[in-house]
Amino acid sequence: MYGLSSDFQKRDVAIYARVSTEHEAQLSALENQIDWYKPILAARPDWTLTAQYIDEGITGTSAEKRPQFMKMIDDARHKKFNMIITREVSRFARNTVDTLQYTRLLKEYGVEVFFINDNIKTFDGDGELRLTIMATLAQDESRKTSIRVKAGQETSMKNGVFYGTGNILGYDRKGKDMVINEEQAKTVRMIYDMYLSGMGVTAIQYELEKAGRLTATGKTKWHASYLSHMLKNSFYCGIITYHKEYTPDYLKQKKIKNYGDIEYLTVKGKHTPIVTEEEFNQVQKIMNAKSRKMKNLNKGKHTVGYKPHTTAYGRLMICQCGKKFNQRFHTRDGRTDGVDYQCYTSVNRGSIREREKRGLSVEGHCDSPFIQGWKLEMMAEKIFDRYIDNADAVMDLSYSMLEKHIADQEDTPDYTEEIKRKENEIERLSKKRVNLIEMRAEGDIDKELFRERKQEIENRIAILTEEIKTLQPDETKQSPQDYMQKLQELRERLKEYTGFEYSVIPESIVEAFIEKIWVSKDEFRWYLRSGNGSSDEFDIDDHIKIASFTLTIDDAKKYLYSFSTRRRVYNWQDLNVSIWI
Repeated sequence: MYGLSSDFQKRDVAIYARVSTEHEAQLSALENQIDWYKPILAARPDWTLTAQYIDEGITGTSAEKRPQFMKMIDDARHKKFNMIITREVSRFARNTVDTLQYTRLLKEYGVEVFFINDNIKTFDGDGELRLTIMATLAQDESRKTSIRVKAGQETSMKNGVFYGTGNILGYDRKGKDMVINEEQAKTVRMIYDMYLSGMGVTAIQYELEKAGRLTATGKTKWHASYLSHMLKNSFYCGIITYHKEYTPDYLKQKKIKNYGDIEYLTVKGKHTPIVTEEEFNQVQKIMNAKSRKMKNLNKGKHTVGYKPHTTAYGRLMICQCGKKFNQRFHTRDGRTDGVDYQCYTSVNRGSIREREKRGLSVEGHCDSPFIQGWKLEMMAEKIFDRYIDNADAVMDLSYSMLEKHIADQEDTPDYTEEIKRKENEIERLSKKRVNLIEMRAEGDIDKELFRERKQEIENRIAILTEEIKTLQPDETKQSPQDYMQKLQELRERLKEYTGFEYSVIPESIVEAFIEKIWVSKDEFRWYLRSGNGSSDEFDIDDHIKIASFTLTIDDAKKYLYSFSTRRRVYNWQDLNVSIWI
């Protein structure tokens, strides 16, 4: 029956099921899968059902996009079951690499996967060979499906069908149609009229906030980049442009921006325009003229503008709000004579000072300072002079701080009992969810009530899961041994760089030793790079502070006067600097 083997062994079994659409027929089929597994489980009294993982309305092409699948893998790691049964390979994954990767990983955890319809067990001698063949067929079917879907979409696009979330200011989505929202459309016309009258996007942003106009999501906070996007969106004049984004890899299903890699498709939409084509085209002329002017910034006598991150500091700095910093170059006669840095939030929404001057709200606004480049150079000089250029001193300091850090870790409370209690509640809620699905499959409750109760259960499980994460000792956090290794790596690097004789520390050396510079209103945190690891893996919590100091106005004057007595210090605020490893 069902291709089951006769080797009766006690197994703790988990079920995995998935459907790829939100259609009611598919969801009903999903709910009925519980019944489909019942005779299989009944035929094996040595099997105990311990868990069920069901992904609804999610593509099977990429495993990472399926939350229940990933939860199943994590539970397997924690030995919650030793066998997974699923209907067929195509329900498990449509990606050959994912299929093999996760079945091998499950093998390491001691968990067998049984694909019932395909009669494949991963612990069988030829299991992986047959699995590879079936997974390849499933992947190829996914490729063919992707081609068919794209062909259908292209036909629909040529007929002016709108694809997207429908969250466009000025319109409401009614089924497949986009219908004008008159109140929002007033805002759209205001934006276009103000821009055509000569106002820039920042000035428009301030005017909209003063007037209390709402964004498409009902917020009063506007962003200059959002306004620029609106002014470039041909949808407002009745024209739809497709292929602004595309999916190059059907396996990963990740969309990327189209920079001319594939041809754009422009068609007349079925919706009613809010502005005329003449108005839209005039806006594009103005924006293109401004863009050309920005490209020629360095040709003027003294100009200011934004450029991509070309300095080490621009690449290293990150704001307390999570945004990066924009670089602002000052040029005179084609030569750069200064670089400043400003948090992207302030660039996009205006600085606190500017917003206060205009009588706009600053609540929740990022208060990171506008940073002059020479201040970062001064900080770098002090750090390298006091610490990096003195290897013994920095190592002694680091070891003493590490000892304190270890002592603090040992004082961490034990939350084992509380974690166990929350895990028991999750188990109880999971069983309740299974019972709910069975009730729905048998017609005991209607669809709306099922969805409502199921959502309540899943929301509670999600909350409990997050609470457990906060109570558990973080296995990803660095151990004392990890810190010791980082210190040893740092020691070796310090031996290579000693005895600096530069008036300004070269950016190449700064980037060699500094991993990140975290900036807030009150502090500059400099994180030392112990090895050659990528900054993409940077975790702010995986570091300990080894030193701190303050730079005063006297320090600033001394530093600036060493270059020129003509340089002045204005509106000075002391700089609080800390060093982390």
